[in-house]
Amino acid sequence: MKLISNNIDENHLTEILLEIDKSDEVTICIAFLKISGLNFLLDKLITLKDRTTFYVGKDFYITEPKALSKLYNLGFKVFITNEKGITYHPKIYYLKNKESIVALVGSSNLTSGGLKTNIETSVKLCFDSDSNFDIQFKELFKHFESKSTLINSQEIISDYEKRYLIYRDKHNQADKDFIKEELLLLEEEKKREEERLKKKAERTKPNGERDHKEENLKITSEYLLSWPEKLEEFKLYKKSNNGNPIVNKKHSLYPWYRKQKNLYQAEDENGVKRIPSEHLDLLEKEGFYWGNGKELNSMQKWEIQLSKSIEYSFLKKQSYVWVVWEKRDPNFKYKEQATWCIRQRRRISGKDQKPISPYELRRLKEVNFLFESENEGGVVNQDGFIQHLIDLENLKNKCLKAGIRRWIPSQTDPDPIVAELGGWLADNLTFIRNHTKNGTKPELVKSRSKDLNDLGIDTIIGKEKNNFEFDVLDWLEMKKLYPIENPKGEARKPFVKVLNWESGQRNKYDSAQPWKQKRLVELKIVNPDRSDM
Repeated sequence: MKLISNNIDENHLTEILLEIDKSDEVTICIAFLKISGLNFLLDKLITLKDRTTFYVGKDFYITEPKALSKLYNLGFKVFITNEKGITYHPKIYYLKNKESIVALVGSSNLTSGGLKTNIETSVKLCFDSDSNFDIQFKELFKHFESKSTLINSQEIISDYEKRYLIYRDKHNQADKDFIKEELLLLEEEKKREEERLKKKAERTKPNGERDHKEENLKITSEYLLSWPEKLEEFKLYKKSNNGNPIVNKKHSLYPWYRKQKNLYQAEDENGVKRIPSEHLDLLEKEGFYWGNGKELNSMQKWEIQLSKSIEYSFLKKQSYVWVVWEKRDPNFKYKEQATWCIRQRRRISGKDQKPISPYELRRLKEVNFLFESENEGGVVNQDGFIQHLIDLENLKNKCLKAGIRRWIPSQTDPDPIVAELGGWLADNLTFIRNHTKNGTKPELVKSRSKDLNDLGIDTIIGKEKNNFEFDVLDWLEMKKLYPIENPKGEARKPFVKVLNWESGQRNKYDSAQPWKQKRLVELKIVNPDRSDM
């Protein structure tokens, strides 16, 4: 038994997809079905369509007709409830294979929110076929079937859709009517509030001086009547800006946007926020950003990065937001966003100095940011390679700037960050050598070899050759000063290490690897006419 909830590391979708992969038979009983949730499962369920059954509710007309049509047209067996006066409200995902059965029972409908972003909780049960649990589930499915209609024609869906459209239209109108009537009640309540605030202002301001800020915080009947329209305008603004709720100062909606923040920050003498609770709830639902001015500038820059990442994902026709650094494209303009995406993952996992904020996490969920590689195999490994490559280049530049020639990281470095990078490099060099020897993964080996070669790292012989060449550079610098004879006396001291290295290479020449022997002869450190060669 396991408790499932929707969070960063796992959610209902990851659990269900995991179990579908193991299943031979699937039964799904849900109150609400939407295309946004169905699309997450279809690729895997299509192979089991002859052994998959849906029992779907139509209460409150939340189930979408287009989702029912999609299942019917693909050949799935779908039952829709026909009971009246009783709400059909189960959320059961029953997944069976030859060995056992897994059932998720809880609050998660087959919608995008139910599977990933809503606050949902389910219990994951594991039990044997024909056990008491299994018998009870099968009896429940028979009961659902007896109270449902099998969708065996498009006409059944069309009949439901007619009622669906009427209900949604009436429901939307009822919401609008309620808002109007509620405004009248709010107006009476706000009049009392205005009187109280006015008296308080007169007490706190000398000579009855009008306080401009207090004036700006007034909630008048005109303001309340116009507020729903402003909210709709705010929704349109968000929609046209990839869901970004931060209104630009130059936009006509900004004064209203600013007033919401002022009302949110202001409190009465009882410590209660001045913004009406009804307004607060609606704004919270829309993801209104309440951060102060200092945070706003930083958040706007963050939103720009997110917007460009969305742009890239749209152009690539991805169902998720993620930017892959296309190294072979010299004109690739989303390199900054590729690095930004990787950093968001680090922030989410706590590996970055700046942790992710609740607002940023919610925004990433809203746009379906690729938190992990469930939607695209190999993304994490490739982008992890790219990020290490960036770190390696930064280390090289830092060392060379400080005059440190031996920049290639070691696994035994006292700095844990450098040591980790050294371990990663060693693993990749081993990876390249092994696959080169076996003739496997040629494209990946070629790509990674080129990336490391571009940094000056030998991928065939490895770090030993690089370190040898670093020593050669020291030797060449000495030979520029003393081309014929080695330095003597005091001049010898700076080059003691180089001279010892030169002597050692001569002494070990016979046992040296062929590449090293060839290089020593090229440099004339060893005479090619030696009798023992």
